[in-house]
Amino acid sequence: MRRPSSTWYARQKRRRESPFFRLLDRSFGFRVLMAAALSFALLAVVNRFENCYAKAGQADCLTSNFLEIISVGTVESFSIVTAAIFYLLEAGQRKEKEHQEMFELLLAQRQAGASNSLGRLRALEMLSADGLWQDGFDLGGVDLEGLRIPFSRWRGANFSGTVLRNADCHGADLAEADFSRADLSGANFRGADLRGANFTGADLSRTDLRGARVDGAEFRGAQLSRTLTDGPLPGQEAAAGAEEG
Repeated sequence: MRRPSSTWYARQKRRRESPFFRLLDRSFGFRVLMAAALSFALLAVVNRFENCYAKAGQADCLTSNFLEIISVGTVESFSIVTAAIFYLLEAGQRKEKEHQEMFELLLAQRQAGASNSLGRLRALEMLSADGLWQDGFDLGGVDLEGLRIPFSRWRGANFSGTVLRNADCHGADLAEADFSRADLSGANFRGADLRGANFTGADLSRTDLRGARVDGAEFRGAQLSRTLTDGPLPGQEAAAGAEEG
């Protein structure tokens, strides 16, 4: 999977730099007005096309019978098109509500002590894909097997005792994260930022750490059977020297 060029959150931040889009996002009435104006413009284009087609492209086809645009017959079409455009303009508000519900789900399950949840997996993956990352988030002791959060950022997050078997975290920023006693067997951390992360007692069997930044990471007591690395991990050199001595 390639690094996304831009996330939903990044696009929304750029969007907020425009006074027009700020007004569009904040004002319900302005969205209704824009939907009505766009609907009228679209129906006008369709009406002029039909008028010119009926007159075989006569020179006055664009201006003749112009009042046909506003008629009883077009009210239903105008209402339907306006509603459809307004629905599209409301997409940002629906997305924000969806994100809020996901965060509430994560917090509720954390408080309830639920360890297994497909809803939690889906929420984490969708939030990560949209660029909404929570540094220091507590996900300790839960089952996140098969989690897919590539190129996301969870700096300092707590994954202590968490099951992350076969998880895809490649390219992720997980600096200072706590993976102590976590099951990371078969996980993909290729190219991830793991500087200062704690892997004490973690199961890293068959874990892919190639290209990962592991400066200052702690691997004391970790299971490293068939772990894929670019070289010795921090602490391995000292352990090898002690064994030789």
